[in-house]
Amino acid sequence: MMVRLFGVDIPNPNVKLEETKRTKKRKTTRLFGQEIVPARRKSAIKKTRSSSPPLSPAPLPFPLAQMIHNMEGKDLLFVIRKILERSDTAIDQNRFFVPKSEVLWGLLSEAEKTAVKGGGGLGVVVVDPRGGKYDMKLKYWKSLNMIVLNSSGWREFIKDNKLEAEVDCAEVWCFRAESKLCLAFNVKRQLLPVINI
Repeated sequence: MMVRLFGVDIPNPNVKLEETKRTKKRKTTRLFGQEIVPARRKSAIKKTRSSSPPLSPAPLPFPLAQMIHNMEGKDLLFVIRKILERSDTAIDQNRFFVPKSEVLWGLLSEAEKTAVKGGGGLGVVVVDPRGGKYDMKLKYWKSLNMIVLNSSGWREFIKDNKLEAEVDCAEVWCFRAESKLCLAFNVKRQLLPVINI
C-alpha cells in the first residue's frame, strides 16, 4: 500500500503482506501496534462451473414446432441444454444422460416416477428438429443418480440427425400430448468443437 504525500507516492512501512491458505497475498496494516487484516469482499455473482451466463434457448425450428402443434402438445417447457458428449453419440452406448435430472423429475407425475424407477422405464415420444418422431424410454439409473433416455430409438435419432460429440448442443424441451410425456430436441451445431480436458 502506498501513501501519497504532496503528490508523491511513498511506500507505507507499516504494511506487510501475509500468506493465506489459498497462497494469495493479503495486505495487513498496523494500527496502534495491532495488525489489521481487511475482510474479504464477497462477490455478488454466484460462482458456478460455467463462467458464462446461461443463454436463453433458441427458437424452435418450424418443423419441430409444427409437429408439436400437430400432436396437440401442451405445457411446452424448456428443460436443459447440453453439449453432446462422446458417450451420448456412441452407437454402442445407445443412451443420452439427462443432466440436472431434478428439473425433469419435477415435471413427472407420481405414476411416471414409479415407471421411470421401475425396470421397464417410462415410454416417451421424442421429436427431433426435423419433426421426426422416435419412441424411447426414460429410465433412472440409481448407480449414477441420473435419468437416462435410451432405446434403439436414440441410435436412430443420432444417425438421422448426424449428431457429433462435442460439436452439437441439444436443447431439450418437455411437453404433453394427450397427457403423455414427450420430449423435443432442438440441436444446434457449434462453430468450434468443445474440447474437454
